[in-house]
Amino acid sequence: MKIMEDQKNPNQPIPFKKASAWKTFLGKKWAFPAIYIGTAAIILAFVMWYQSSLTNTVVDKANLTNGVTVNEPAAETPASEANPEEAIPVGAEAKPVELSWPVASGVTYETGMTFFDDSLSKEEQQKALVKYDDTFIPHTGIDLVSTDGKPFDVAAALEGKVLTVENDPLVGNQVEIEHANKVVTVYQSLDKVVVKPGDQVAKGQMIGTAGKNVYEKDAAAHLHFEVRVDGEAVNPEEYLSATEAKEQAESR
Repeated sequence: MKIMEDQKNPNQPIPFKKASAWKTFLGKKWAFPAIYIGTAAIILAFVMWYQSSLTNTVVDKANLTNGVTVNEPAAETPASEANPEEAIPVGAEAKPVELSWPVASGVTYETGMTFFDDSLSKEEQQKALVKYDDTFIPHTGIDLVSTDGKPFDVAAALEGKVLTVENDPLVGNQVEIEHANKVVTVYQSLDKVVVKPGDQVAKGQMIGTAGKNVYEKDAAAHLHFEVRVDGEAVNPEEYLSATEAKEQAESR
């Protein structure tokens, strides 16, 4: 019988099973290059699709006009609304309320040393230099002297609040008064002071008496008067009442 014959031939080779189709495919030389190229193509296609979706999202959010993307600038706030104090035309200067001459009523006075101004002639500038300790220093205000050479009452040039009252070893007693529009008036070379810090003073109210000081030792009893706008010293005569100056000149 056949079964018996098989048992009698144990050395007979066992036939191989047929290889699978996948193993057969991988056995080809071109299989791996084909897989690599196909995978790369899939990844590239995915990247291009992702970038395209991002671009479409940005374009959808933009404003389009006739197919052209329009970038709208941020709305600007008018200067007058953002900061009224800065809404000043170029070249224009905001001047405070006209100041009164800082002397009491009835005092006859004249101007001594004037304000040092770069726009003046060399001769005029030399007249506005204070010599102190062998040094010439620009005069930052104007000096008012009574025509009779005697001390006189000093008055506030404008209503405001007294900022400081101090005794300076060089300029004597000094009073600073704060006004509107960042204006501060300064009164130096005072012999006597009748106000204190924090006082509210009226225009023309007496604040002290003119005297002498070490800084301008050659000058007689006088008032050194300064005007500062936003911290900068300016020529007081540009802010003082022109009407009062005219009346004062006519009374001499």
